[in-house]
Amino acid sequence: MTAKNGEVFWGRTMDLSLPMFGELGGGARSVITSFPAGVKIKSQLKSWSALYAVMGIGIRGTSILYDGINEAGLAGDLQVLFETTAASRTEIDQRNQIPVMNAEFVTYILTHYQSVAEIRQNYHQFAVLAESMVVHGKTVTTPIHYNFVDPSGDSVVLEATDRGSFKLYDSVGVMTNSPEYDWHVTNLRNYIGLDKWNLRHRRRYREGQVLKPLDAGIGYGLASLPGSYTSVDRFIRSFMITSMMDEFEAKDGVNQLYAAFHSVIIPQGVERNSENNTASEHTRYWVGYDLEQRRLYVQPSVGLAFTSKQLDPLTADIEIEEINTGNYFDQR
Repeated sequence: MTAKNGEVFWGRTMDLSLPMFGELGGGARSVITSFPAGVKIKSQLKSWSALYAVMGIGIRGTSILYDGINEAGLAGDLQVLFETTAASRTEIDQRNQIPVMNAEFVTYILTHYQSVAEIRQNYHQFAVLAESMVVHGKTVTTPIHYNFVDPSGDSVVLEATDRGSFKLYDSVGVMTNSPEYDWHVTNLRNYIGLDKWNLRHRRRYREGQVLKPLDAGIGYGLASLPGSYTSVDRFIRSFMITSMMDEFEAKDGVNQLYAAFHSVIIPQGVERNSENNTASEHTRYWVGYDLEQRRLYVQPSVGLAFTSKQLDPLTADIEIEEINTGNYFDQR
């Protein structure tokens, strides 16, 4: 979302059935991790040196960032895409590409590039390796795609759907899970008739019937807005809502961003795989980024407290900061 003065605000929800902040007494705890420029980032594949300082939400003690921002204001995240593919080391070598672990790719891009323009120039060099990540002794296999945005407002989606190689799509300002991005963008055309204007007048039909709007027509312009928590419906809701919200000043950017997410935050319990399955996929955290200030605001689903942190490009060592859950665990 872009303020009147051109400053960009960007955010995401993280929706999982797995605990992220010590709920249920377990799970890999999520923290704010800061990687300084020049630091050696250890990788399961091949370690690398960070060219730029980066800060984001990830798994403690690993190279994985779910989302983050670097010192140039480039931000990005990973989300689920079941249609993604991967390739063997041999095939990637034969194509003269660089193999990458999919869960590390956000960190890799943010520590190597300053803008979306640079990503456009270089994304074809990489391919996702067909090997699982080992995180704190556990094997993790998750199909992923990526979104990146910079302070100019330029934004792209990368999907490894070509035997591990990436396809690049211009972003329409919204991203979600499967299906592939071009399908979501095409599907938007089915909702081109939606608008934000209230219906105020009665309507007369051919046989003489007359209908008048309820409650002075409030909300009629979006009466057919999809309402489920599928990725398809949430994509449409996010696009339409952000497109129709009032213009805003930069000082109100994070508030406007947070408000835009209200309709797509998934409550616990409304999504379960089966009657006997107690796991509920829901929004574990929301995070918003002020790209101009290089600052994040994160709210976990437990405790509902906010933690804010600004990227310090002069940090010398890797830093870990806990995400505030208020007194949630003290009360249970």
